[in-house]
Amino acid sequence: MGLPAILHRRLSILGAFFCMVVFWAGGEAAQAEGNLYLNFGLAGGVTVAPDADLKSTPPLGDADFDGGYSIKASLGLLLAKRLQLEGEYLFTYNRIDSIINPPTITDLSDSDRSTHNLMLNAIYRMEVPPHGDTFWTRRDYFVYFGGGAGISWQDYTLQALSSETDSSLAWQVMVGFEKMNPSPYIFSAFPSPFLQYRFLHITEGNFGAFKTDASLHLIEFGFRFYGGFGS
Repeated sequence: MGLPAILHRRLSILGAFFCMVVFWAGGEAAQAEGNLYLNFGLAGGVTVAPDADLKSTPPLGDADFDGGYSIKASLGLLLAKRLQLEGEYLFTYNRIDSIINPPTITDLSDSDRSTHNLMLNAIYRMEVPPHGDTFWTRRDYFVYFGGGAGISWQDYTLQALSSETDSSLAWQVMVGFEKMNPSPYIFSAFPSPFLQYRFLHITEGNFGAFKTDASLHLIEFGFRFYGGFGS
């Protein structure tokens, strides 16, 4: 069975928007001294998940999560070391410690939540220190800010309930620091390390016995590899 028609439409709209932005970036790059970089990134991190309200009748309560982990891979374009456009796949995992429904706390031994996320991001970079600073020789250190949106698949395994998966829209914001090592070739042999914080919110999904949304705080460390087009 293929994806539901509504999910196809969501992916088509996001994909069309991303293609339009990529073509715009390519046109801008032609006017920016050919300073266009293709980049590939890998990262891992830790995740902190606030309690999730499991909405049902009667109420199930709030799921309390242990700390978890994340893995991501991305592919994108960087224009003039400023505007970065990328598509990414992000996986997160958190074990569910207990269900809290005051005054009852139900400890769980075999329950978890994982998410698979396909996101389209736009990121803006600023060099540190700013261009023209005479005190420090510029060495391609950057801070960056960004955001994105996409589709998330949440997979719940909840003790005493069957495992359920549902898809919904998701959005995120991020801030990070990177030491960039660009190359005129595809790809640079020298990785560009980065440290990043992101907040991810997944809109409400239906998991049969309950409905819930999700919020995640992630601290990630990883590397990007850059290859240039033109001088």
